[in-house]
Amino acid sequence: MARTVYDVTTFKGSVSPHRDIGKVINEIIADIKSRQTTQKTRPGAVIYIPPGHYDLRTRVHIDISFLTIKGSGHGFMSEAIRDDTSDTSKWIEIQPGSSHIRVKHTDGNNEAFLVQRDGSPTEIGRLNGIVFQDFCIDGVASTKPYVEGNHKIGISVQSDNDSFRFEGMGFVYLTQAMVVKGADACSFTNNFVAECGTSISLTGASQVAKITNNYLISAWAGYSVFAENAEGILISGNTILWACNITLINSNRCNISANKLLSNFPSMIALTNGSAENLISGNHFRRVYGDGTSTRYDDLYGLVHINGSDNAVTGNQFSFSVPAANITPSGADPTLILIAGGARNFLATNNIKANLDAKVVLDSSSTETKILYSAKSSELNSYTDNYSLVATP
Repeated sequence: MARTVYDVTTFKGSVSPHRDIGKVINEIIADIKSRQTTQKTRPGAVIYIPPGHYDLRTRVHIDISFLTIKGSGHGFMSEAIRDDTSDTSKWIEIQPGSSHIRVKHTDGNNEAFLVQRDGSPTEIGRLNGIVFQDFCIDGVASTKPYVEGNHKIGISVQSDNDSFRFEGMGFVYLTQAMVVKGADACSFTNNFVAECGTSISLTGASQVAKITNNYLISAWAGYSVFAENAEGILISGNTILWACNITLINSNRCNISANKLLSNFPSMIALTNGSAENLISGNHFRRVYGDGTSTRYDDLYGLVHINGSDNAVTGNQFSFSVPAANITPSGADPTLILIAGGARNFLATNNIKANLDAKVVLDSSSTETKILYSAKSSELNSYTDNYSLVATP
């Protein structure tokens, strides 16, 4: 019978997993492939990472399906506290714990884990049912805003894939935490991402991905969630902090609901390049002023920015509290919702609480926008006459 459960600390590899867990996992994958040799004898395997500190000097290359790599908890610890003090002598612990991988990658590769299988037609290259669960990937050191600091990527999936799961993972000090290309029914849940440039990227195209119940804490130069050419993403129940930025490009019929969104910077949700039939509902938008400087967006861009048709923004709470001196451009009224273009967008029963004269704005290229109890007459700036308004009393 094929061996299907491996422990990195007991597998007889060529090096200690504490010295180079990447090389050990690659040797385990080679062993799996040598034992599971036919189409009907490939049930996959589990690779277990017990609690401990492991250095990764060699990139892990995954090119088999049905593989679970799991630890016993991500042991996440925010490295941002190091920015506040250099004296760690009184700390109880000074780095993440539990199943903790430190990315040293002395082999010249950027990714800690690369998931890729070459082949044509697509069925040969497609990978299925891979799970990353309950361990921490630590980039060891970086500087704000982390997008150019060390160019390290936690997990990069570059083959078309089906039913991947990222669960209970921790990521810190990485340029990108999770990048998945060509995702089909991919699930990201209960992960903790902080001090990373971008938390989750869905590139190429994806369908029915699920991003739920995560903590995503990204800096101002990257993205909390980035997706292009996506269909039917569910983004729900997440707590997204610091520079909350969800950007969907040419993405349709997605649902962004019941998230807690707190940002120190303009722009929190952007639907661009003709994104259509998306729902933004039941979220709490909290915009405050804090550390860091973003030059990517100003306060006219909108906390919610829409350039597409038939989107709905309903039942959201907007809580805006930024000193007037910190608004850009200077002296401008900040924009909460901007309909930058598209037809038949619908805004309903959104509640606004702001310390300044915040606005809902309709650009001239927007048509047939319907606004119901989402702005007072004085809170609407419209550069078109092609809209309907039932103003908030």
